[in-house]
Amino acid sequence: MLQVIVPLDFSETSLNAAHYACAMYKGRTDITILLYHFYADEEDVTTAQNYLTSLKTELLAIAPNIETNVESGDNFIDSLSAYAHVKTAYMIIMGLTGKTGLAQRFSGNNTLKMVEKNVCPVLIVPENARYTKIENVLITSEMKYVEESPTLLAVKNVLNDFKPSLHILNVDDSHYISLTKAFKDERDKMEELLAEYKPEFYFMRLYDFHEAVNMFTEDKDIDVIIIAPKHHSFFERLFKTQHTKKMIYQSKVPVLAVYE
Repeated sequence: MLQVIVPLDFSETSLNAAHYACAMYKGRTDITILLYHFYADEEDVTTAQNYLTSLKTELLAIAPNIETNVESGDNFIDSLSAYAHVKTAYMIIMGLTGKTGLAQRFSGNNTLKMVEKNVCPVLIVPENARYTKIENVLITSEMKYVEESPTLLAVKNVLNDFKPSLHILNVDDSHYISLTKAFKDERDKMEELLAEYKPEFYFMRLYDFHEAVNMFTEDKDIDVIIIAPKHHSFFERLFKTQHTKKMIYQSKVPVLAVYE
């Protein structure tokens, strides 16, 4: 049984992530959705447990296997990471709030910290996202050091789950009429490693990575963007510039962060 964890603070954003997770795995009897709530000492635990029980009853109409867990501790991220490790989590699905600077700071920081813990893949769900389908998946790649790895295995697991059309995008301002030999070699490696998914490759010569991804996502009707933070400078800068924050917080497309 695969374990998918959804952290809940009972905000609209986290509740939306729970509905998204259940819709995404609707009818999957091999997956358990774990509704996880972390509380402070002064919080009314009974109220939280009752809320989780009520939410579980509601969501069971969508997903067949749902469990709840309420925990307390010194640090939310450490507690969630330990729980995910014990459960050998398949994925963590987290909401992303973006309306105010305060919400961005807390929600964004927690999301990025969870990604950096490198326990399992983290699906970041924008606050207004509603699950309809996963038919087109975009992998953004710098086309460097392509090899079989745990990251690639995690990506393949997601592709096997939904069997989407696979688009692989490289954005580099050095692209001209033809690719360099280095880019061709790395593309050929990736094509071989992902051959069963029949990937389509795209190389865009733009100076603004974020603009390129946004354009591509709209043009190709992308449902999920997959990115490997450890090997991608984009994610290293994710919460360090206002421009990058704006792109993610206003995006309607979930991002799956897969660490090595």
